[in-house]
Amino acid sequence: MPTEAMNKSSLETMQELLQERLGIDKEKVTPEASLEDLGIDSLMQIELLFDFEDKFKVKIPDTSTRPTTIGELLKIIEPFMPKD
Repeated sequence: MPTEAMNKSSLETMQELLQERLGIDKEKVTPEASLEDLGIDSLMQIELLFDFEDKFKVKIPDTSTRPTTIGELLKIIEPFMPKD
């Protein structure tokens, strides 16, 4: 997925959440970044989805697809993000 197509507000939100929760530098949180390389396991993915739900007051349905990159995780989240 091209970086330009990524919703900047969702990427920025993910960068902030990961910096606050795990101390990950924002510069490392890119759409191409591997969740495993960032230390994000399946439990942390679920917690991040809950964080997005709480922050934006939305419900993100369970998915059988397990993302492997930040971009794939954001593709799951973005349809439920409020539009600017």
